[in-house]
Amino acid sequence: MNSTTRAAPEWARYRNFHLWMLLPFGISVLGFSYSYYLHLADATFHQHVHGISATLWYVLIVVQPYLITRKHDIARHRLFGAIGTLLAGVVAGSALTIIPKNIDDVATLDPNGFFNPTFAYFAVIVDVVLISLFLASVGMAIYEMKRRNIAGHVQWMMASVFAVLSPGLARLFGIAAIMANQGNMAGISLVKLGLPSMVAMMLMIVFYYRKFGSFRHPSFWLLMAAHATYVFVVPVGNNETIRSVLSVIFK
Repeated sequence: MNSTTRAAPEWARYRNFHLWMLLPFGISVLGFSYSYYLHLADATFHQHVHGISATLWYVLIVVQPYLITRKHDIARHRLFGAIGTLLAGVVAGSALTIIPKNIDDVATLDPNGFFNPTFAYFAVIVDVVLISLFLASVGMAIYEMKRRNIAGHVQWMMASVFAVLSPGLARLFGIAAIMANQGNMAGISLVKLGLPSMVAMMLMIVFYYRKFGSFRHPSFWLLMAAHATYVFVVPVGNNETIRSVLSVIFK
């Protein structure tokens, strides 16, 4: 019996994992459709680097479990895993170059607009938290794979996906709200969508960890803690001291 055949039963629980990964992929694409995918010609170089690398990352998140659970192709899975490690670095690095741009033109933002100053300052903090969790999750997924801990590897990879999904989900909620309001954006903002998207994210995380992981895994609690920060959108985003500190650091 070769190593490929022996590996197959260990992945049996995740046979349809690649199909379930299409959901976060779809949420991200739809969420950023109006701000990126449908306006590629207007995007900046930094946005293209981040958008393309993030898209390729999501593609690998779908392809990788398919290769190992359906094709039992360990060699190609490892090759794409190495490529994915490089992509993760590009995703995180490009995100860090974009984060300061949240407050570049904050003085010109409409206080009642969809992306307003309150959310702009909060976004700087939460984006750093989520990107840090993304990088840590990818690193731990690699570590668990080297230890041949498949369950740990899968759960840390799930964490990397959900760590960076909430911005797309919140924007998808915004698109849905605007469409429901017949194109009128009045009264619709990311500040107001923060809590609904947080609840939706937490419910999704619970569902995926119940199906493919364990509530006792540290990645589950790190995800829940990171997304719980959306409760503090207003007090953090409106705090003058925090605004001043962020302006010094990022402007």
